[in-house]
Amino acid sequence: MTLLRNDINGLRGISVLMVVFYHFNIGILKGGFVGVDVFFVISGFLMTKIIYSGLDRGNFNYFEFIKRRAFRIFPALFFLIFILLFCGAFFLSPIDLSSLSEQVFHALIFDSNNYYGAKTGYFSEGIDDRWLLHTWSLSVEWQFYLMYPVLLWLCLKVTKSKNAINNERNIFIALLICTAASLAYCLFGDVRNAFFSVLTRSWQMLAGGLVFMVGIRYATEKYASLLSYLGLLLIFSSVVMVKILSLESRWPGYYAILPVIGTCTILYSRFQGNLLLKNPFIQYLGTWSYSIYLWHWPLVTALIITESFDGFSKIVKLIGISLSIFLGYLSYRYVEGLNIFNKSNINGGISKLAIVAISLFCISYIFEKSDGLMLRVKNKDLYANIKLAELGTTYDSQCENNGNGNSKFCTINSNLNTKKILVIGDSHAGHLYSWFKENGKVNTTFYVKSGCPIIEGFERVGVDNNCREFTRKAFELAESGKYNTVIISQNWTGYSDHSDGLCTFKGSLCIPLSSDSNPYLSIETTKKSIDKILARKVIVAVVDSTPWFKMNVPKKAARDFFWFGTVKNKFYSKEFLDKNKSFDNLFKSYKNDENFQLLSFRPKLCKLEDCSVFDEYENIPIFKDNDHFNPYWIARNGQIFNGLKMQHVDK
Repeated sequence: MTLLRNDINGLRGISVLMVVFYHFNIGILKGGFVGVDVFFVISGFLMTKIIYSGLDRGNFNYFEFIKRRAFRIFPALFFLIFILLFCGAFFLSPIDLSSLSEQVFHALIFDSNNYYGAKTGYFSEGIDDRWLLHTWSLSVEWQFYLMYPVLLWLCLKVTKSKNAINNERNIFIALLICTAASLAYCLFGDVRNAFFSVLTRSWQMLAGGLVFMVGIRYATEKYASLLSYLGLLLIFSSVVMVKILSLESRWPGYYAILPVIGTCTILYSRFQGNLLLKNPFIQYLGTWSYSIYLWHWPLVTALIITESFDGFSKIVKLIGISLSIFLGYLSYRYVEGLNIFNKSNINGGISKLAIVAISLFCISYIFEKSDGLMLRVKNKDLYANIKLAELGTTYDSQCENNGNGNSKFCTINSNLNTKKILVIGDSHAGHLYSWFKENGKVNTTFYVKSGCPIIEGFERVGVDNNCREFTRKAFELAESGKYNTVIISQNWTGYSDHSDGLCTFKGSLCIPLSSDSNPYLSIETTKKSIDKILARKVIVAVVDSTPWFKMNVPKKAARDFFWFGTVKNKFYSKEFLDKNKSFDNLFKSYKNDENFQLLSFRPKLCKLEDCSVFDEYENIPIFKDNDHFNPYWIARNGQIFNGLKMQHVDK
């Protein structure tokens, strides 16, 4: 695709390079994902140009517009999906192939933004099978393409004037209102998955539309050069700020305005002499950018699941980046412009695209319904145990405090009133539930809110989950004197002084722990809370940090068994131990307090820096993901709770 404006093509090249570098974990571009924000603005600019020009001439056809967008997006995407399914049939374990097939379905219907948003965050760790995660942005754009022409048509229909300037003004005002509404929803709405939502991303595409409408009448040449370089400075500044301020989980937020303004500034300037943007290499990258974007992420995923990503980082990353560009070129050259989808015969081309799409649907359906071609596996019983671990439920969902409403509890042996235990924490408290449900002989109440630090005054960086109120109630219960023993269990690894995902409120702002002047604030606050419970003569039993791994344990076991016929029993986990030193030292400081008890699975699971992940005796994974216990394993291996101290409580 040839573009008359090298600034737009150059922006595409810079953006795809930032995204690729970010996903290949090149440290200097930790915020490279903002390249997607730049793509959104460019898309909005170009779509507004196409739609408004057609409407203004009176010859815009909605269905022709959608067909041509399909020709732009579908061929390269469908080819990528076909290659993934074909290779998956031979090389992916049944669990991975089944997961890929499910993702293919959502990518084909352009719903992958909602699919991934409902399952996990974009920046979540320990998830290594999201082959088509990057298609979330295509889904957002496609959903926008379906709605946007209707919006512009309605604006013109309602405000149609014989005066062209009035029409332009009315469209601009309408777009400005919609942009403000989408941005306000993004910044202030209670959106759980703002990163993936078309409603919280539309303002970026609408901003591109505003630039086009302004540029019709108010183009400038006087300061074009200055504006162009200033725009690049704003984009690159936003990348640096992501790294410095740990903004990943708060994106898109206030800081996302920077790359959007930067892109708008470049587009408005129309300056074609920017030395970086007109660089021949950047221009080539811009031309191939869509296909490069499509191919780079599956390469990253392949490297992760084969454990090549960390083991040979510099060489492998260089090869991966080069291969992404090479495959992107081949896809652009031989797939994006395939003759069988010739745009001169648009209806025939659409029919062929439909046949390909239906075929891919059928293949993915067969793969999913056959449990990922399970017939390829010899020991189906072992494989069933592995799959069961991943699908196991650690905690009853009806007892989970996900919302901000009334508190929810799960109580075991509620008919027993002699002794009582309170278990508080996040999902790492919830994954203990199976043992108490199967073996508990004491009245035990679970009060759990997944993803929330049980540290007073703290929140997870990003959307406010009302963790502060939950924590306040949890410690209020712990200090109430109604319980003989209080068990505290949570993801200590994620809340230590090494954490970049934890923040504490100062006024209306939640300041990341990594940006606070006192990085040990979470440890100090935890100590104060424990001291207050101990002062009430209540036993405090802390379950220290659960071993943590970079990979999903059941999926890793499935791959090892499928590829090599064996399952690896132990994994190196030094990083996990290093991140927990501060909390470990805090808990050790209570060793002489008779009302404090430290409970740990580490002596059973870990020797030095190697921790077990698979129970060879029971033939099941110990974990259900990268850091939560398999409920079927913990139900039979939670003997550390047999020795719980039980303090008498005066009524």
